[in-house]
Amino acid sequence: MPGVVRSFAGSAVCLVRPSGHTWQAALISVRPATERERTQLAALARLHRQQRPPARRRA
Repeated sequence: MPGVVRSFAGSAVCLVRPSGHTWQAALISVRPATERERTQLAALARLHRQQRPPARRRA
């Protein structure tokens, strides 16, 4: 599952998706994304921004 590294904790890595979903994985199982996976992650981010309701402005 593509995601962005958020933090490290010993041999564990915390990853996050554009939707805000976070999870932990073993450092050894994390690898750099391929070009296709980077494209998929960018597409997920665009989709998430489109589906999110507009932010309310405070008066």
